[in-house]
Amino acid sequence: MSQSFELDLGMASRIVIPEVIQVQKRGVRRRSSFRECLSMALGALGMLDRSSGVLALNAEFNGRSTALVLIENVKFVRDMDGYTVLKEINNENESR
Repeated sequence: MSQSFELDLGMASRIVIPEVIQVQKRGVRRRSSFRECLSMALGALGMLDRSSGVLALNAEFNGRSTALVLIENVKFVRDMDGYTVLKEINNENESR
């Protein structure tokens, strides 16, 4: 089954977090590598899929391979400090 949809890329924004993720190995802390971040993101998405629902698809954007993830019942918002957070949405009473 093939379905298509339009994305308004003008609505896209970067993720803003307060600090970088660090890993610890043999008592030494360091910034996580790209591969480690991918593994953590995939693990977190797998756990989210159990409670919310996660859909994944591969696409091409500006000539580059792109992985898109759709997480059901959440939306991105900014907290009081301007950091990105995911807010759970109740479909019956969605707050904006």
